[in-house]
Amino acid sequence: MSTQEMITIKPAKAGVNVLKPDGTHLANDGETVKRSAFWVRRLSDGDIAIVQQAKTAAKKGE
Repeated sequence: MSTQEMITIKPAKAGVNVLKPDGTHLANDGETVKRSAFWVRRLSDGDIAIVQQAKTAAKKGE
C-alpha cells in the first residue's frame, strides 16, 4: 500500500504570510501538509522551509 509523503513546513521568513491552496495562511509555527507540486514550488521560490520530515508509520506486530 502506498502512503503519501507528509512534510512539516513553515514560512521561510518571520512575519511573511504564505497562502495555502485553500486561501488560508500557513501557521507561523509550521504545519504538516501533504507534499504536492504546490508546496514544492513554494519551497523552490524560497517562500517556505522544511522543518522536519514526517516519520513513516511504524511496523505493526513488533
